This record gives sequence, structure tokens and C-alpha cells, in this order.
Amino acid sequence: MHRGSFQPGSMRVARLLVTGMLAVLVLWLAACGSVPSSSVAPTGTATPVVPAASDQTPTRASRSVLATVNGQPIYRDVYEKQVAQLEQALRAQGNLAEGEQGETQLARIREDVLNSLIDQALIEQAAAQMQITVTDQELDESLELVTGQGSLDDWLAQNNMTREELRAMQRAQLLTNKLVQAVSAWVATSAEQVHARHILSAEEAKIRRLLDRLKAGENFAALAQQESEDSSTAANGGDLGWFPRDIPLMPPAVIEAAFGLQPGDISGVIHSEMGYHIVKVEAREASRPLAPDILLYLRQRAFKQWLAEQRSKADIQRYTD
Repeated sequence: MHRGSFQPGSMRVARLLVTGMLAVLVLWLAACGSVPSSSVAPTGTATPVVPAASDQTPTRASRSVLATVNGQPIYRDVYEKQVAQLEQALRAQGNLAEGEQGETQLARIREDVLNSLIDQALIEQAAAQMQITVTDQELDESLELVTGQGSLDDWLAQNNMTREELRAMQRAQLLTNKLVQAVSAWVATSAEQVHARHILSAEEAKIRRLLDRLKAGENFAALAQQESEDSSTAANGGDLGWFPRDIPLMPPAVIEAAFGLQPGDISGVIHSEMGYHIVKVEAREASRPLAPDILLYLRQRAFKQWLAEQRSKADIQRYTD
């Protein structure tokens, strides 16, 4: 998080979810090749995965196998198409560098796509074992939101995708959403939270002068509006909104200070990687429902941990030319 860039409410968590959203994008692209020639089992069924024989070595006899996940193949042609689609999307958005930097970025993209294909296989295998499915009705209703705007055929052509691949992509996303809910059901929907404000400055001398003014009785919100260097919260009087302990919305020192205060209390000078802060707690509750964006972040974090466990237990084989 950059100096002066506190993000209150959903904007804070949106920044935290960027990485996760990019991972979801890759998972979506990874699913595009699953119909009719998938690297993984169809997501709408609960058909168990049949591992390959232990002495079977993937060859180019019919299709080249890039990797196997618990014996389930990931085909090279599916992988190459996902790489091409993601590269095309990034170029169209102007997010792909040129020259040596671009080559490094492409190498990372290729590794990320393969890892996401592996994760998608693990997701679908787990969903099959847990009998989690996506019905055709659910898929059709979801696709109405995707296809209801603009020319679908033009969009498919621009993204080198067929209608069948779009359905597979959407089915994979819906299946992943269901699995996230299933494996993160234990995440609490409420927690101890505080509602706080802060004033930020890059200069310790300045923040100490501001603390003296607060001690002399000046209004915290008004002073934050005038003097705070956090452009995202200054206009709202330094308002950080409600937040729990267990989420990296801001520097740990600020969270620790906020939870050490009672309503109406003002902290001393707090130093973090962002600069120097003064924090005021407006209110606190021992158990308050989590905002939807924060709950989403916690569930996605739980799912990420679960997926890492599945990876650690899986038999994953990678093959090179």
C-alpha cells in the first residue's frame, strides 16, 4: 500500500482483491479449452476422476500432455490457447510491456496459466468428490448477464473463443464460486470491529504539531480534512470505516493502535511504512456483522489456503519437451 493511499470500505478491500481477481481471470481462461476437448473433467458432472496407470508416460501419440494432476491430463494445446488468449487480452488493455521486460512478463504468464490449469483440475476433482455441480439452468441464467450486452459474436471473435468455450468458462467460474462457499463456510460472518479515523503525514514534526492541536481541543475530523496527506480519506475527515483485526487493510501498527483505544480516545504518534499517523476511535463493537466485501476477502483467503493444501497433497507431474 502506498503512502497516502488508505482505502476506506469496499475500496480498501478491492485493492486487496486485485491479485485474487487476476487469478480468477486466469482460471476462467483456463476453462475455455474444456469443451469439447478439455484438460479437465466437465464441471457440470460429479464423475470421479480416474487416475492414469502409474507406468503410463504421456506421449505425443494423439495429444501432447503438459502435466497431470492426480493422473488427470492437462493438454498442451489447451494450455497454449489459454496463454494466447491471456496475452491477447493484456495487449489489448495495454498491460503487456515490450522488449526484455515483456518477455519476462510472458514467461510469468505461461507459468501462471499452467498453475491455474492445475488449480482448476484440483477444484473440479474436489467438486466431484463433494458432489457439487452446476445445473444447465444456473449456467443459462448466468450467461444471460454476460451475453445481454453488445454483440456476443463480435466479442467471441475478438477473444478467439467459441460459444461452447464461453459456456465452459462460465460453468467453471460458477463451480469455483460454489466450492469457495463450501470450503469457507466456517468463516465467521461477524467479528469485533472498530470505527476509526486517522491523520497521516510523511513528516514526524508535522504530525506532532497536529497532535498538540488535537490535545488543545481541535476537532479531529476537521483537522484531518485540512491536514491529512491521505488523499483517499482526508475529504471524509480521515474516516477509515469499520474494520476487524484479522484483515490487512492497513499497517499492523495502525490496527494494533486502533484496537488498543476506547471510543473517543486519540492515539499518540504511530509510525508505519506509510508515514506517521494519529488515530481516533469513534466506536467499537464486540460482535458486528462483517461488510460484504470484507467477508468476501476472508472467504477467498480461506479458499486460497484450502487450495494450497490440496496442491500439497496432490500428485502433480509436469512434462517438458
